[in-house]
Amino acid sequence: MTKNIAKAVAVATTAAMALSSLALPLSASAAVNSSSITITTTNRGTIDNYTSAKSYTGDNWAGGSEGGRGGDGGDVTTNGDNNNGGATSGDGGDGGDAGAGGLVSTGNADATADTENALNVTDVDVDLISAAVAGFNSSSVDVDTDNDEDCECNNIDNRTKARAYTGDNDAVGSEGGNADDAGEVDGGSGDFNNGGATTGDGGDGGEGDIGGTVVTGSATSLASTINVLNAALIRVRI
Repeated sequence: MTKNIAKAVAVATTAAMALSSLALPLSASAAVNSSSITITTTNRGTIDNYTSAKSYTGDNWAGGSEGGRGGDGGDVTTNGDNNNGGATSGDGGDGGDAGAGGLVSTGNADATADTENALNVTDVDVDLISAAVAGFNSSSVDVDTDNDEDCECNNIDNRTKARAYTGDNDAVGSEGGNADDAGEVDGGSGDFNNGGATTGDGGDGGEGDIGGTVVTGSATSLASTINVLNAALIRVRI
């Protein structure tokens, strides 16, 4: 960022030297007597800037998977007469295991905003060395630069924004499957049915796995503003 600002200052200074110039070269050998030289500069202006830079690598989602559901156990049904117990229904199926969560790896987010302004820059050059050698008597040089800071017409309005985001990322864990029901035993309506039938076990639920992973890069935001308003560089050569 220091390099950017140094560059901006150099550019602004160069602009200040070049935007407006006024030189008053007179004869190198002529004397200047009973003369009055007046140089007046008046500057007014407005600069209105809006500079914006945005970059995003965020708002990413890494979700886990969901295991399958286990199946139902078998049923035992007895409807006739004189049934002897002891039948066993099948076990419920186990729920499927979930896989690992997803992976999100983002790059870097870089945002840079620069603003450089030069407004109402005047360069006036008057050299008195030659005139002093030839003769400079009863004379005056007046330089008047009017850069009224209180004038509403002089205005620099800058809005420089730089934003970088890698946030708002979600890494969601996986979810194991549900086990299902064991089988049922129905003792029917017949006579002399002997008990002792048992149902199978319900299946185990599936296991969840590790959650998702989000790896973000760095977020870098740089903003700089350089303004030169109503700067006057005056040199007098006579």
